Amino acid sequence: MNAGDRVCCQQLSTDSPMRSPFGKVLSLGFYDGTTSGVAQCSFCLESYRYELVAWDSGQDTRIYSMAPLPFESFEALVRLMSVIGNPTWPLWSPILPSASAPDQSLLVTRIDVELAKAQQPTHVIASRKLEKEILAGKEITNSGRERLPKGQAYPGIEHWDFWRTYLAIDVPESVD
Repeated sequence: MNAGDRVCCQQLSTDSPMRSPFGKVLSLGFYDGTTSGVAQCSFCLESYRYELVAWDSGQDTRIYSMAPLPFESFEALVRLMSVIGNPTWPLWSPILPSASAPDQSLLVTRIDVELAKAQQPTHVIASRKLEKEILAGKEITNSGRERLPKGQAYPGIEHWDFWRTYLAIDVPESVD
């Protein structure tokens, strides 16, 4: 692939599908696909914390908020998680030790410290596989920011219609 074929996260505001700029996706939450974590652009190395804000009824198409994260925090998270296993890019989903493991509390605290360094989300994107393709993306406006989830629970289907319309994507409902 030559440099002209590469895409950058600076192109996240898009109304047409594009190849994902994220060559490194570290999934810290997983439910039949990634729900949260950090991602790094292969082109400019900008890093983001991402969180699930909506998904379709089949949980195939997912909408994520993207919050800029310091490069150093991305690297720190990779180092922290490397004690569990070796990174497998483009998508790495390490499994945290059980809650009874002696050092898990310290590890979770260190992860939370790095994630807390993220700025407020600047974009929302739709994707089926974050490491492969972005279906659409848009900067978050005040009306969108008000609709971002406030807790850590998985979003209900009632959030899907708002975000699908917000991103102007026409994704057919999944067949269960």
